[in-house]
Amino acid sequence: MKHFIFFFFIFGTTSVSSQELILKDSLKIEIQDSITDFGADDFHNIYFIRNFSELIKIDAKTQKVKTFSNHSVLENLNTQNILQITLKSGFFNLLVLDNQLNKVQDPIEFPIETNFSPTLIALVDNNYLWGYDPVLQRLVLWNYSDKKAIRQSVILSEKTGDEFYSDLIYQDNKIFLAGYHKILGFDEYANLEAVIPFFEFDQISIRKGNIFYSHENKLFHFDLRTQEKKEVPLGFGFDYFSINNRYLFALKDKVVYIYDFQNFL
Repeated sequence: MKHFIFFFFIFGTTSVSSQELILKDSLKIEIQDSITDFGADDFHNIYFIRNFSELIKIDAKTQKVKTFSNHSVLENLNTQNILQITLKSGFFNLLVLDNQLNKVQDPIEFPIETNFSPTLIALVDNNYLWGYDPVLQRLVLWNYSDKKAIRQSVILSEKTGDEFYSDLIYQDNKIFLAGYHKILGFDEYANLEAVIPFFEFDQISIRKGNIFYSHENKLFHFDLRTQEKKEVPLGFGFDYFSINNRYLFALKDKVVYIYDFQNFL
């Protein structure tokens, strides 16, 4: 059954919501089903998953809508790679799509017939991904074409005392493994570079030394260099947020609020 998606830009709302955070546009998404994941890419395109079943893209330039579905549960949308979108499908199959929502390759299946069963994954390119395996308690660079490990970290629980992490982020040849009270930073060779005491969070995004995270319907910014934390003054709660190279996208009740945050950092 085809579902029609209606949306429109809300004009006349551009204003300064604080001294440095500027509301540029708002986008109303008219669908009946719930939105179960959300993201934006560096081309300012908006993506969301409708009711765990369909990935939808709204093109920033043309406002055209594209959709993808494979008749299984879709979740864990990741739009940080500028050309490739990933999401989990079914029992931990990783789907890799281009930014037109075409399949790039067959699904990457986990667990596989090796001693590597990651629960967190971040795609690098057409051959490699980073994965965290809680059984091995290691961060592993995995060649998913040849199905073999290329690099791996030390046993992390021996260094940090922790075994549980909720998010794995790959950004600018740096890898971040985030738990509820600390973030581990690695270089591209899987060397542990930093153990950063952190805060409870619901969602987290890292961009060029800046960490944005949400907790109890509030958004915060943490500067990795200065270790300074401050609240991002949205003035309202939200369901999801996403950060790209210029804008902050906050989704609230099926309205996407788009902020320029360059002067906020």
